[in-house]
Amino acid sequence: MRPVTLVFVLFILSACTGHYDADEFDLVKLKTAFEQLFVAPTNGNRIEKQWWPSEIKKLDPESIMKIEKGIYIKLDSFFVEQRGLFIPSPGTMIEPGMHSDPGYVLLGEGIYSYYVTG
Repeated sequence: MRPVTLVFVLFILSACTGHYDADEFDLVKLKTAFEQLFVAPTNGNRIEKQWWPSEIKKLDPESIMKIEKGIYIKLDSFFVEQRGLFIPSPGTMIEPGMHSDPGYVLLGEGIYSYYVTG
């Protein structure tokens, strides 16, 4: 296999590969940060960087979106795939599952990893 092809294949394989693990985050601190995001103003559905709490900024998200269902923090994306963290709005029920689209996995503290395959 040619080196350029090998690098391309490795790049594709290292793209979004699924859900995050709970041990990658301080969920207690993130829970507090999410609560701050629920009261942050939006531009359409987007929460602009100026309103991101420092604990969220440390994650270096691509974007943050607040919709009726809850708040999505997009951490990675590749073409139509994306993954990140999600916390539902109060009263919203989430059906955890890895094989739906989006798929949700409960990490703890009411925070989910989400994964969208497009």
